[in-house]
Amino acid sequence: MNTENLSRSEAQERAAALEVISHSIDLNVAEAPANGETFTVTSRIEIDVHQTIETFVDFIGEEAKLEVNGVEVDPRFDGARVNLPELQPGTHHLTVHGTGVYSTTGEGLHRFRDPKDGQTYLYTQFEPADARRVFPNFEQPNLKTQFHISIIAPESWTILSNSVETRRESIGANSLGTECVQVFFAPTKRQSTYLTTFIAGPYVGFHDVAQTAQGPIDLGFYCRATLAQHFDLDDIATVTKQGLQTFPEAFGCIYPWGKYDSVFVPEYNLGAMENPGCVTFSEDHYIYRGLSTRAQRAGRANTILHEMSHMWFGDYTTPVWWDDLWLKESFAEFMGAWSSAKATQYTEAWVDFAGARLNWALSTDQLPTTHPIVADIPDLEAADQAFDGITYAKGAAVLRQLVAFVGEEQFFAGVRQFFADHAFANATLTDLLSALESSSGRDLHEWSQEWLHTTGVSTITVERGDDGVILTQTGTDSVSGKPIQRPHRIRVSGFVATNGTLERVGSYDVDIRDTVTIPWTEIGGSDVDLILPNDDSLSYVKVAFDAESLAAALTNEVAEPLSRSVISGQLWQMTYDGLLSPTQYAEFIAREPLLSSASLLAQRTRSAQNALCSFTKLAEREAALNEFFDVVLRARELAEEGSDPYTIWTRTVATVGAYLPQRDADIADVLEHTSDQDLRWSLLTARAAGNAVSVAELNAELERTGTASDVVAHLSATTSLPGNRKNTLERLLNDKLSNDHLSAMIDGFTQYVHRAEANEALPDYFARIENIWAARSQELAERLIYGLYPFSDLEPGTKPSENADVRAATRWLDENPQAPAALRKIILDQRDFHLRALRNQMR
Repeated sequence: MNTENLSRSEAQERAAALEVISHSIDLNVAEAPANGETFTVTSRIEIDVHQTIETFVDFIGEEAKLEVNGVEVDPRFDGARVNLPELQPGTHHLTVHGTGVYSTTGEGLHRFRDPKDGQTYLYTQFEPADARRVFPNFEQPNLKTQFHISIIAPESWTILSNSVETRRESIGANSLGTECVQVFFAPTKRQSTYLTTFIAGPYVGFHDVAQTAQGPIDLGFYCRATLAQHFDLDDIATVTKQGLQTFPEAFGCIYPWGKYDSVFVPEYNLGAMENPGCVTFSEDHYIYRGLSTRAQRAGRANTILHEMSHMWFGDYTTPVWWDDLWLKESFAEFMGAWSSAKATQYTEAWVDFAGARLNWALSTDQLPTTHPIVADIPDLEAADQAFDGITYAKGAAVLRQLVAFVGEEQFFAGVRQFFADHAFANATLTDLLSALESSSGRDLHEWSQEWLHTTGVSTITVERGDDGVILTQTGTDSVSGKPIQRPHRIRVSGFVATNGTLERVGSYDVDIRDTVTIPWTEIGGSDVDLILPNDDSLSYVKVAFDAESLAAALTNEVAEPLSRSVISGQLWQMTYDGLLSPTQYAEFIAREPLLSSASLLAQRTRSAQNALCSFTKLAEREAALNEFFDVVLRARELAEEGSDPYTIWTRTVATVGAYLPQRDADIADVLEHTSDQDLRWSLLTARAAGNAVSVAELNAELERTGTASDVVAHLSATTSLPGNRKNTLERLLNDKLSNDHLSAMIDGFTQYVHRAEANEALPDYFARIENIWAARSQELAERLIYGLYPFSDLEPGTKPSENADVRAATRWLDENPQAPAALRKIILDQRDFHLRALRNQMR
């Protein structure tokens, strides 16, 4: 039995039998700057047992010693669980002394050494269940308690946790002679284990205050010393203040966690994490060393507000188990866009959501492993994979539809009641729906069943009739096989093309479950050029345009930004489904090379490249990519240097150029005129894939800069060179690589132009994957198995199902029904995308 993989039934049994009264954690990382791989920690847990139980404390580490009520007992520690003796009803005091292991995978307590100045930085990442990698605990979200935290670390370091520091005591020098202190923090409010956080290192801090209706809130912003000059304090602090002024009013509850720190950390697996009072962010995503687009800054604002909304939905009121993960993530995804549009300069948030974010939801929902928004999460491995496009983007789109269904004022009234009823507690979907039904007066039982407990995407088909436009919803629940008949409240608009631009001439709001006819007069008349169901992106649905509307969408610009995003997203879905050719889609995006929306332009260029590389016949692919590369170069020349389109098209020169070694002269010319370091590395990597630069040249570029980001980029570039893939594979499978270094080497190993060499180095992928899964943490195993999956093209005269790699995946699935469900999910999803690509290549 894999005792790391806590099951839902085990968690339910434990929660029924005991309550955690308080939990003290003393973490000692004084030796972190040295070369040791371990740290020490002590957990003191007071519990109230309601019924006799024999259970365990979760801890993933090297060693554990256990005392129960002051008496040392055998912990029977297996590396994941500290087993407790049978406990009778009453109060018990547990003390576990543990030895933990520093992480380089972004899970647990991650240790990073800055290659530029040699400094050591620590941070934690615990969701869904990696707090047990740092301190012994009961690792489940519904055993909330107060945490009393102290950290021993070098005195000169920044040392942070969820609460404010209350005092510090000198403890002498560590083995390097560095003076250390023990820092004590105020007790937290009641929170789940995965929300605790520990930060230690020479982080540079910036401080500010948010003036809010509840009074001043102290703000701290932190990053590594070598990135401090690039930290955009003004924009980050402004958005943070705007959020803290907006959310308390929306939620009817003051900010509950005291101070508000934002820490930007290296080698982070996520975009950010909502630790109460001490949010962690990915520095790679949100600190820009050089050029950044407005879309990137808007995305950063959205993430700041997404995490801040979790201070209420997720932290203050927490799901009971990971089945209801969507409750907090979909809510935060929705609130990130809502508050960006309402409170910040980034008012285009819903435009960006419709144009790019929804694609994640739609593609995930069409996989064989799709699941209802309310997912069945039987264990922690499943929970780890539930952070997907359904949980985030589809859930947010459905919440947007719910707001349209019940009304925004009624929606927030229900949310305020929900928080009032479940302060610092756990709650379920039923609790939320009850509050919303009370505030809106609407029965949400049927709505919930149709939207939250079904899978798949429905399509609204457009047909022009004599009396009006006929809209029909079609679709099949991919799990039950039953027709989808979800209730939609949508806006249907008519557009007329004038001088190459589609302008809206009429709109009509309508409820649709199966078929509805809208009189022509409501949308501008029967001579409209384009009919757009789901204008303003109020619901979650695909659109099947009529022929006239499709032609208008492909050949005209769109005046309204949100309508443009909806149309653009639907055209990409048609390409993804094989209803538009990749070249048609590429021609469509070439028409607007200077598109004002950086988010939409970036999404379009990425999608066009992916379609041309995956969905085009092999015999036609090089010509299609060459033609698109010419489009990219012309678009870059049209753009003003330093503008968003200029940055996006330059990035596309690098990514498309990696497929076209024969275009190296063009890539080299762009490189010669590029000073932005991240762009330079992208262009150098493309040249490396084409064997047009040497290791010596790449080394010289690294020596010129040498930051952590440059080390990662250099690793990707050097492994992109032809040759040496067997050695690269050996390193991937056997070396102790950090998460970022592993991904960089996978990117280099799998360069498209060297696929034959990669396949020769790894002919036995399916024979290796179970060993990879067993030997690595889930984070690294997923990166390896997803990244190394073999994709080959359609052979002339064959069917997709006859492809050798597809047959190998099918055989592995058939022969390994008992393999871990999370591993099978990877192979099922990768095989499905492979088959989709091969089917599209048959066009």
